[in-house]
Parts: sequence; C-alpha cells; structure tokens
Amino acid sequence: MSDSLRLPSPLHSPLAVYVHWPWCKAKCPYCDFNSHASAPREQDYLRAVLSEFQHFRDHGIISPSKTTRFLPSHSSVSSVFFGGGTPSLMAPKTLEKLIKGIDEIAPAQADREVTVECNPTSFASPAAARQFFQDIKECGVNRISIGIQGLKQEWLTFLGREHSVEDALATLDAAQSVFDNVNADVIYGLPTQQLTDWHDLLTFLAERDLSHISAYQLTIEPNTAFYTAVKRGAWEPLTSDQEHDFFEETRQILQSFTYSNYEISNFCKPGKECRHNLHIWRYGDYAGFGPGAHGRLHTSPCDVLATRVLKHPDNYFRAAETISQVLRITKLTPSETLQEAFFAGLRLAEGVDMDMASKHYPAAIYEAAIDTHEVAFLIDKGLLNRTRSHLHLTQAGWPLLNSILQRILRPLPLS
Repeated sequence: MSDSLRLPSPLHSPLAVYVHWPWCKAKCPYCDFNSHASAPREQDYLRAVLSEFQHFRDHGIISPSKTTRFLPSHSSVSSVFFGGGTPSLMAPKTLEKLIKGIDEIAPAQADREVTVECNPTSFASPAAARQFFQDIKECGVNRISIGIQGLKQEWLTFLGREHSVEDALATLDAAQSVFDNVNADVIYGLPTQQLTDWHDLLTFLAERDLSHISAYQLTIEPNTAFYTAVKRGAWEPLTSDQEHDFFEETRQILQSFTYSNYEISNFCKPGKECRHNLHIWRYGDYAGFGPGAHGRLHTSPCDVLATRVLKHPDNYFRAAETISQVLRITKLTPSETLQEAFFAGLRLAEGVDMDMASKHYPAAIYEAAIDTHEVAFLIDKGLLNRTRSHLHLTQAGWPLLNSILQRILRPLPLS
C-alpha cells in the first residue's frame, strides 16, 4: 500500500483533556448536546470529576478484554477544554481545583491551551463578566469561546437564546479586555436570515479583531425541538444551494480579513487555531471526563480505546464511587480507527496526513475501510486532491464533505 496515514505514537504524543459540564440555564431548541436545564450540583460534580482524574492517573484505561492498557504517564497535557453545557456557570474556584487535578495526571506543556466555553447568560452584569474572566485567567485559563450565535434579537429569540444582543456584546467586550485569544460561535441557516444579514454579522465580528470565529450551519438533529418543528412543517431548513451560498459567503468575508479557514466551520487569525480541536481532528489522544464525555486513546498506532462516561448527571453521580460503572470502554478495530482518522482529518484544510500508514495498516485493512476507487474518482472530478503527503478536499469539494465521506468510507461489519 503506497498511501499512509500518520497516527501519533501512544508513548510520545501529547494528551488533550476534555471536561464536560452538563448544565445550562435553558435548553436551546437546536441543541443535541448533553446539557440539562436543572440546578447544577457543583460540589458533587467537583468530587466526581476529581475522582475520575485520580483513577485515570493511577490506573489508566484498560480494554474490556484486559489485554491492552493506556497509561497517561507517557504524555504531557497539551490542551484542556471545558465544554458543555455552560461551563461559565462554574465558580472560578471550581475551575481552579479541576485544573490542579489535571496537573496531577501529567505535566502541562509550557504553552498549554486552556479553553472555557461561555454564554452571556452566565453573568449578571458586564462588571461581573470581567471579574469572572480575570479570576479564571489567574487559574490558568488562556482561551475563551463565547456562544454569541447571532447579533439580531429575532435570531436569538428563534434560537431559544436567553441573552440579548446587548448581553452578547458586553460579554465580548469583557472577554477581550482580559484575554487576547477569544472565539465567537455564530450560526447561519435561520429561516429569516439573509446573506446580507450574515455578511454584516461576520464583518462586525472580524472588525473586532477576534482571534477565532466558529461559523456553524444550523443543523436539524433528532431529539431536538427544531427536529419536531421541521417535521411538522413549521419552517424549512436551507436548500443545498443556499447552504453553498452561505458557506462561500462565510469563507470570502473572513478570508478578506486575514482569517484562515483551517477547518470546515472554523476560522482563525495566524497562529490562533484551537489547538485542542486541531489535536482531535488530527486523531491525537484525548481523555474525556464528566457526564457524557468521550475520549480516544491509542494503545498502539492503529489500536484505539474509545471511552464514554455515563451521560445523565444523576446516573453519573450515583455511580461515581465506582469508576468501572461510570466509564464505558470499547476497543476499536484498525478499520474503525482508520475511518475515524479520515472522518476527522478531511474536515481540515490540511487534510489527512498520508505519510506513515503503510507502517501500521496492512493493505487489506486499508481496502476494507477506504474505497480507493471512489477516492481516485473524486480526485479526477476535482473534489479531492492528493499532494505528496496529504489527501484533502479542494475548494469545490469542501461544501460536499458529508457526501464525500459517505462515498469513500466503506460499510464495516458490526463489531
């Protein structure tokens, strides 16, 4: 097999850490994340997550068959991401204790990235927001991601957001007064949204010189209020032509402000990629803690343990005394790991690194996982491009990512 995929060495690659906070003030109608509009049990949460950290540090992760084991002692921690839910509902002291707990798992890289997701509804006033950001910066946080979603009140109301435009702007101001690495999440594809509206929003955010902008298409996920609404005909999602128009408008505007479109929905100023997510898209090792968190940990270059923590907070707390009841572990097959690496890597502008897979994947596994004839066909059609070291989407192929993945990833037998 001439093509290859570089996978990180389980002994030398850094470790990324994801910590999930499962509570929000309200459940948004488009959200299928593990979030719950109930009162946070912050002290129970802190005890349980610290217990997870300690078990992972002391015992690592062992495969269901007990034949393979991942030990974190071989890795440094390159990034930490507090996601949710709304982690900015956490007290800064709780964040500080969690970060100290992570420091005991493995040594932090000198330039470790620590991100906290925030919503404007977390703060009673602009002064409270500034104080929160100052406090968490002192704990070691150095990157903020804010769920702005839109800057028209009708958009925020439609999306079920409880903050106002003024709240969003005040939170952005507060974050940028403390941090030089701030991301704003925004959403396109709303029923009343026009391209001119979207152009104005992106231009406004770009002119604020944010380090990073995540521009997501509104997707209709099962088990959400929007899924039910669309099913009964309350409103219609974007057509494929409209999706293309919004996608191209996003790229053109942000690139004109020197943002790099390094991942399909993510744009950054030079050197300001989200290092945590980039590590995951490159299929590096990451450990997930807290209710519903997922992880991927290499026990060899093509063998991966997939981890999943119990999802509902109440079940999580009931089982928290016995880690084996909290954590679900699956050993992925080499074909599954290869497909996951393609699924993640093709989201990136750089694409999938193809230099090393021949050392780890026999040709039979590669052929079972990847339809090489479809890859060649899509290269010929100008939707994929193969350089010396990478396979990546072309500009024409990028809006078609999902359909391209469906074509090149072969059906695998149920494991």
